[in-house]
Amino acid sequence: MSSFSTLSLWASVALSVFLSLPAFSQGVRAPEVTGGEVLLENKNVRAVRYAILPSSIVTLPVLKNDSLLVILDGDSQDVWSSGNRAQTSRLGLGELSWLRRDEENFVHNTSLQPSRILVVEFKDSYAVDEIQVPGSLRDPVNFDTRHFRLVLENQHARIFWMHLEPRETTEEVQFPLHLEIPFGSAQISVFDPDGRFEIEHKEAGAITWHRNRLVSLSNQETQPFEELVVELRHPFCYKTSPQMPSGSTPVIVDYAQRVYSKVRKQWYKRLPFSVGEGEQAVVTVHIKIQADGKVEDDDTFLAQVFAGNKLTEIALRAVREAAPFPAIPPDWGKPQVDFGFTFLNNLPPEPQPGCEE
Repeated sequence: MSSFSTLSLWASVALSVFLSLPAFSQGVRAPEVTGGEVLLENKNVRAVRYAILPSSIVTLPVLKNDSLLVILDGDSQDVWSSGNRAQTSRLGLGELSWLRRDEENFVHNTSLQPSRILVVEFKDSYAVDEIQVPGSLRDPVNFDTRHFRLVLENQHARIFWMHLEPRETTEEVQFPLHLEIPFGSAQISVFDPDGRFEIEHKEAGAITWHRNRLVSLSNQETQPFEELVVELRHPFCYKTSPQMPSGSTPVIVDYAQRVYSKVRKQWYKRLPFSVGEGEQAVVTVHIKIQADGKVEDDDTFLAQVFAGNKLTEIALRAVREAAPFPAIPPDWGKPQVDFGFTFLNNLPPEPQPGCEE
């Protein structure tokens, strides 16, 4: 009798352990996560938010491209792939994992509260011969390590964690195509290089998409603000057409040609040897020309800088030393005229595929 009881107890414990194992270990696939909400989709990315019930295991959709998993809510999420259960990652709020294409991935919400995750698919992550984003003089990695921390980098993306204390302002930093994923609500002032600014209202988990922003950000709240910045390393999108003032007339178009001609001569005089060695760069400089053709020192500023210090300085000098320009035609009827000059090095003059909005 005693022997039978011991055996029965052992079998009961073994059965209990067996039933407590995740479904995938029994050859039964965990249910696929449902109810995904598409927050953003364009030519480059697709971002979908999912909710996961407490103590649940779900299978993520198998995607044709690499993707990024971000924990939006929840302090304890186990993440692993079908090909490597041994490398399970325990992720908390704001943490992330890189998911390979064509792999089956699982998420286990081990907490007693519902969680939310975000999956960002990089649609063109395996495109061939796409131009990678050149380095920037205003790269957050070098220019503002106080507020930006690099948390992941590969050939497809770079992900930064941004932290702003109350009333703090970042340095002026450059980002290419990128997503912003806030982890709190806040009023953020966004300052352009020319001193203009606008207020952006941030909501936790409400992602936004931006293209080539050179800005500084200021937290207007009385509590800290944090967000992830996910920048694409390709495609590298840029515009090279002259930036004309609104309301341009044929007379102003002709005037612009004379202004560009003076700037172009100064640029070519200063091109360094590195240009011939294949260094890639895009620099955009904006100026405000007064009625008499003069340009004040404060009216020349960078609007886009995907270049190192040398080429950036050459672009600024080319514009400054081309001044003064001819007087603005009287029939313009305004006290000044604004122009933008884009300097291109070792890059095609037309945007590459994938850059169309």
